[in-house]
Amino acid sequence: MSNAPVLITEIDERVGIITLNRPERRNALDGRLISELDAAVKQMAADPMVKVVVVTGAAPDGGVGGFCSGGDTKRDRSDNAGMELGVPPAALDGDLARHDSHAAMLLHLMPKPTIAMVGGPAVGAGCSLAAACDLRFASADAVFAANFTPNGLSGDYGGTVWWTRIAGTAVARRIYLLNEKISAQEALRLGMVHAVVPAADLRSYTLDVAWRLVRMPAALLALVKDNLNQAEDEPERRRWLFAHEAHNQGEAARKLTESVQRRRAP
Repeated sequence: MSNAPVLITEIDERVGIITLNRPERRNALDGRLISELDAAVKQMAADPMVKVVVVTGAAPDGGVGGFCSGGDTKRDRSDNAGMELGVPPAALDGDLARHDSHAAMLLHLMPKPTIAMVGGPAVGAGCSLAAACDLRFASADAVFAANFTPNGLSGDYGGTVWWTRIAGTAVARRIYLLNEKISAQEALRLGMVHAVVPAADLRSYTLDVAWRLVRMPAALLALVKDNLNQAEDEPERRRWLFAHEAHNQGEAARKLTESVQRRRAP
C-alpha cells in the first residue's frame, strides 16, 4: 500500500488548492479521503490567508490532470471510518443546519469563491463535488457522469441539488436517469462548466482566474457570495434538500445490501 498522502493542500498566492491524491484509483473516495477532504475544506474556509479555494485531483501516471471518480467501490468495506462524513446517517433528523458544514455544502456556501479544476473523470460524488463549486473549468478530455444507479445508489454530495440549479431540471434528469458520459464540450454547451481548455493549460488557466479573484477585497467577495446563495433558496429549504438526498442514498444502500443478502441466502 502506498505511503503517499491521500490529499494534498497548498496555498499559492492566497489561492488554497485541495488535491485529491489517489491517482491509482482515479481519486475515488474512501473513508480516509472523505475525512481528509472534510477537514481540508473546513481549514480552507477558516484560513484568513486563503481568499479563493480550488479543488482538483491528482493525475494518473503519464497524465496531466485528474479529478474524482466518485466513491471507491473496491474499498475495504470492513472499515467504514469516515464514510459517515460523506453520507450523514439519520440525515433528516435533528438540526439540519449541521449539514452546512458538510464538505460539499461548505464549498457552495463559504464566503470565498470556490473553483473545480476538472482535469479528468468527474463521476458520482466527484460530479457532485464539481457542481458544489462556484466555477468549473474542465480540460478537453474531462468527462462528467452520475453513475449512481448502475451501482444501486441514488446520489450524494448534493449533486441533485446543485445540478438542477446550474443546468436545469431537464439536464439534471438526463445526468441522473440516463447515466450518460458527458464530454467536456457537451458540458460546456449545457452550461455545466464555464470553460474548456487543453489539458496541459488547465492549471495555469484556473489559477489565472483565481488570482484575478484574489485581487478583489475578501469582504466584497463574501457579500457577492451571500447574494448568490440567498438568491437560490431559503437556507432551510437548501438544508432539507441536501438532507433528503443523503437520506435516500442511505435508503438505496440499505436496499442494495438487503438484495445482495437475499441472493446469497441458501
